[in-house]
Amino acid sequence: MPRVRTPVALMSAAVLTLTVAPTLAAQQPSTPRAPVCHTADLALAWTSGGTAEPGGSNTAEQVTAVVSVRNTGAGDCTMRGYPQVTLEMGTETEGVQSETFFRRQTEQPRTVTLKPGGTATFTLYFLAGERSDNVIDPGVADITPPANTSSRQLHWPWGPVQRQEAATHPLNYVGPVER
Repeated sequence: MPRVRTPVALMSAAVLTLTVAPTLAAQQPSTPRAPVCHTADLALAWTSGGTAEPGGSNTAEQVTAVVSVRNTGAGDCTMRGYPQVTLEMGTETEGVQSETFFRRQTEQPRTVTLKPGGTATFTLYFLAGERSDNVIDPGVADITPPANTSSRQLHWPWGPVQRQEAATHPLNYVGPVER
């Protein structure tokens, strides 16, 4: 014989659920989110894992270089997204030439939390080049971490890079920050 629920039993269950649910939710500890990593608290360096060679001996092919990002601050911090990377060549008196990397849209960014001393990385993909009219032979990479406006500069050891800013399908791009 099937069990029949009475309206009183259903009403009691609803009242109990509505009374207990907010109490349980209030008892759940909330985890505060770490603040965004600030450029002043980050150390950037080239690290292993890329295919680029110092001096740029890999000509006319796409190569990679990996940048390590270390939290030098006193507390945890977070990063999410793509750094802005611009290669620069020349001086203010001679004129500065630049090449800005595009975002690699095929890779989805995730939030990365860095403890003090913790590291994350991101990868630069670029078309190595021989010295000609359509290349830049940069001295530095100017790097702005995600959600920041100030940058850090790294000496560029990888030789000439083919310009791609005006290309229909550019081959110079940057991946998101990741662990």
